[in-house]
Amino acid sequence: MENFLQVPVPGQSLTDIPKNSPWENPSELNAVRDVVEYYVNRIADQDIMDDLSIVFELGGDLKTVTEALWLAGAMKGTHTVEAGMLAGPVIATFIKAAMETYGITTPETGVSPSDKRKAKERKRLQKLIDAAIEESLAEGEEDAGIEMLRAIQEGSEVTPETVTEGSSAGEEPVPQESAPEESTEVMEEPMPTESEGNGLMSRGGPV
Repeated sequence: MENFLQVPVPGQSLTDIPKNSPWENPSELNAVRDVVEYYVNRIADQDIMDDLSIVFELGGDLKTVTEALWLAGAMKGTHTVEAGMLAGPVIATFIKAAMETYGITTPETGVSPSDKRKAKERKRLQKLIDAAIEESLAEGEEDAGIEMLRAIQEGSEVTPETVTEGSSAGEEPVPQESAPEESTEVMEEPMPTESEGNGLMSRGGPV
C-alpha cells in the first residue's frame, strides 16, 4: 500500500520563494512540435547517439530513458511536464529508429505498474548510466553525449508528480502530523433510583 506521508504535500511549493524553481516560471518552449524538434536536434548529435547506444546495450529500456530525458527538461524550465508527456512518444520513436542503425533493438518498457518496481527500474537506469559515463570517459574527454547522459540521470531521480508539486530532486517531503484522536468515550450517567422506604409497597410503609 502506498505511504501517503512520503509524497509531496499539496501546496508545498507555495512555502518556498515564489518562482524560485525553473518550472515555476514560464517555459522556453510551449508548442509540442517545438519540444520534439528540440530533443530530436539534440539526440541527433553523434556523440550523444554513441553514449545513448551504450545505455541500451547495457539493458536500458525506451520508456524509462525517454521519460527521464523530458523530465530533466521540465525541471530546467525548458518546457512543461504536459508538453514533455505529449512529445515523449515521438522522441521514443526517434530514439528507437536511431538505435536500429547501431544494430540495437530497444525494449519498449521494462517498467512494472507497481511503484516499487518503478523505483527499482530508476535505480537500475542510474547504474547503467554511471557505467556508460565511465566507459565513455575511458575512451575520451567529456562531450555533449556525456552531458546528455548526466541530464537523463538527473531526470530519472524525479517523477512527473514531483515536478508538478514543486518538490525538487532529493528533497525530503515534509511528513504530515496526524491530528490527535478525539475521545469518543461517553460518560454513562447513573439511572435515578428511588430511595429505600419511599415506595407505597416498601417495607415499613403504611399498612
